Amino acid sequence: MESIRNNALTFIGNFVMAYFIFGEGTIGKPLIFAFWMLMLMMGMDWYKSRRSHTLH
Repeated sequence: MESIRNNALTFIGNFVMAYFIFGEGTIGKPLIFAFWMLMLMMGMDWYKSRRSHTLH
């Protein structure tokens, strides 16, 4: 549950910062940017958890 909360907060933060960076007054580009950053973060977390698993 903690990772869901962290991912949601990071998604909102990425969206807000991208909204200010792009500065067009539309939400399309910031939403796409925040979505791809969320997918990147989730992929990295999945990859790290997969690599850290051992049979010892």
